[in-house]
Amino acid sequence: MHPHILLLLIAGLALLGAFMLPGLLKNRLLSLPIIYVSFGFLIFSLPLDLPLINPEDRVFDRQWMEYITEFIVIISLAGTGLKMKRPPGWKTWSTGVFLLAIAMPLTIAAVAFLGWWWIGLAPASAILLGGVLAPTDPVLASNVQVGPPKDDSPEDEVRFGLTSEAGLNDGLAFPFIYLALALVATNNWSDAIITWAWWDFGYRIAMGTLMGWVMGKIMLWIFYQFANKMNDGQDTEIEEGLFILASTLLTYALTEITEGYGFLAVFVAAVVSGQQEYTNRETRQKIYEAVDQVEQAVLGIFLIGFGGITATGGLEHLSWQGAALGAALLLIIRPVSGLIAFLPSGLPFVEKLAISYFGIRGVGSLYYLAYAHNSEQFPEIDVIWSIVNFTILVSILLHGLSVKPILGWVDRRMGRKD
Repeated sequence: MHPHILLLLIAGLALLGAFMLPGLLKNRLLSLPIIYVSFGFLIFSLPLDLPLINPEDRVFDRQWMEYITEFIVIISLAGTGLKMKRPPGWKTWSTGVFLLAIAMPLTIAAVAFLGWWWIGLAPASAILLGGVLAPTDPVLASNVQVGPPKDDSPEDEVRFGLTSEAGLNDGLAFPFIYLALALVATNNWSDAIITWAWWDFGYRIAMGTLMGWVMGKIMLWIFYQFANKMNDGQDTEIEEGLFILASTLLTYALTEITEGYGFLAVFVAAVVSGQQEYTNRETRQKIYEAVDQVEQAVLGIFLIGFGGITATGGLEHLSWQGAALGAALLLIIRPVSGLIAFLPSGLPFVEKLAISYFGIRGVGSLYYLAYAHNSEQFPEIDVIWSIVNFTILVSILLHGLSVKPILGWVDRRMGRKD
């Protein structure tokens, strides 16, 4: 049998699983990512003539890794933004702000320091590792996020805080990837840091936010201008799905052309469009479902591929020190950083603890690493790949198995319906 037939079979199983598994796994400990990654690990471990996926050493594989993960994160951020029901503001979004302004920089600093001091990475490589592992993932964190637009139940701070963090930090972590790129490419660190501060940190964040706001307004106006023409008595779900996909890709691409952060713009645009007074919940729900279907279809295939990567050399350069750093990030660095971030807040301790614990790492980290590796050559890059792959693998298993028991415990402690 030709290998491409096996790949088509695997893709078909992934798509079928996206249709069947959510209902089968309801109220069970296992999660979709655990099943997909385990299946990929198993199938690529068998003596089959499947292609070796090696983004560490193969430029072609790494480019595909960058493009596929980029697309998945873009679509996921659009869906995440559509779920945000609270109007943006300090009082309403303070939980996410604490995580972004305090917990994320502390996490980057701690991982970078340990990467340099404990693992022995060069400074630029250590900063890259910290930036890559800093953002929580909007793709794999759906189980700890707020519900879809049709869900009118009250939003608790745990789920809302984790949702807003996942939506914003993929864009706000990018400056630290650019910092690593700037430092590895020059010996003049002072000039590189000054340029990075006003351009990569200042201008790009501001432009990403501005483009997201503008595109959210424009694309929503276009949608309602043509909504009546589309609604001719036939089902318009396909048209709505195509529109949100088009508007998401346009927002991302145009923002990147203006040198802003496209991830940030996509999330902001989705939030802006969902906050308009003439965007009813039914419309948002239909658009969200279209986005979610695209995301789940691509994500399932990718996670099987990630399982294959871990089975065929993705952990080859992992030392016990690297494994300890990955475990420390999930079990110590992120929780402690989160608890420190919430010292000024008035949240109950049980909610602080839950938010701080669920620092899920995933697809976004793989995108950042592939992007950086495709842009510059970093010392010890193979070691970084193995640490990131291991951390994501442990996060999928650890958080996937514990999300339902822990959130159920938090809901009971807070007097909410379990």
